[in-house]
Amino acid sequence: MHPLLASRARLGAYLLGWAPIALLLTGIARSQGWTWAEAGSLALPLCLLAAFLFLSAWFLCRALPLGRTVEGLGAHGAAWGMAAVLMGGLWAGLAWMLARMLAWVPGLGALPQRVNTALPVLTGLGILLYLASVALSYLMLAQDRALEAERKGAELQLLAQESELKALRAQLNPHFLFNSLNSLSALTAVDPARAREMCVLLSDFLRRSLGLGERRLVPLREELDLARAYLAIEQIRFGRRLQLAWAVDPAAEPALLPTLLLQPLVENAIKHGIAALPEGGTLSLSAEVTEGHVILRVENPMDEDAPTPQGLGIGLRQVRQRLLGRFGSRARFEAGVQEALHRVTLVFPLETEP
Repeated sequence: MHPLLASRARLGAYLLGWAPIALLLTGIARSQGWTWAEAGSLALPLCLLAAFLFLSAWFLCRALPLGRTVEGLGAHGAAWGMAAVLMGGLWAGLAWMLARMLAWVPGLGALPQRVNTALPVLTGLGILLYLASVALSYLMLAQDRALEAERKGAELQLLAQESELKALRAQLNPHFLFNSLNSLSALTAVDPARAREMCVLLSDFLRRSLGLGERRLVPLREELDLARAYLAIEQIRFGRRLQLAWAVDPAAEPALLPTLLLQPLVENAIKHGIAALPEGGTLSLSAEVTEGHVILRVENPMDEDAPTPQGLGIGLRQVRQRLLGRFGSRARFEAGVQEALHRVTLVFPLETEP
């Protein structure tokens, strides 16, 4: 189907665009001595016929896509010219038939003779109008191709995000799992009660992480629950070396954010910060709402003199890309070290589930 016929808005705008052409045709007829009745009674229906007759240019343009070579344009030009002459002559013939039909109306008896005289002018005007329709058709085809390319680009981006999320689920710090299993093995001999507790916590964490991984957006509340499950296991491993400081505004908990966005930050804080310090430290996590935006911070101590741990930058870069990919310029990501404290700040709009 022609794209103009598939959209009422497009068709209305297209037909409205023929109104000035009808006025121009009326003015030309008046300049040749036609009466207002003769000019108006022919120009309006004739332009309406042209509007639908010249829609055929779109099918020709679709069959002859524009090439990049001069030879291709030359071959297309011959086809356009032949089609324009044919359609211009057909339009002039329809004008002659319309004039003979209108000759039965009182006051329009001289219309056939006037049209006979104006046939060359009508043919030339029809050729020009058809070529204009060809140009319009190529513009519509170019716009449709651009929209299709944008749609495919969005689909590819979505697939890339889904692939990235699957990869993220698959690599959620396997070292954490290995260390947890080693700690669990050691605890079974010295503290069976804590070993059972750790087994339950590990099971809860894996269940939550798999459940979140099936969704693209989740409330911050669920991300925090997953982080708590993870940190509960790590506290058994690290004991007093790991302290937690939470300051979460309840108003921020319903905020939607990309799935598993917080978890890599918490894992980085443990693996590259607190685990590397003999005395351990305090992991601080805060969330507040300010002027319609959520400000989420994760802070942990680290050794400023130690080399940058391998993999830390990659994890932060992934978090930044996923955050900005979801919220664009409405979000902000900051990460840095100051006075032996590593701080990551995420700012994003407060959007909730309907």
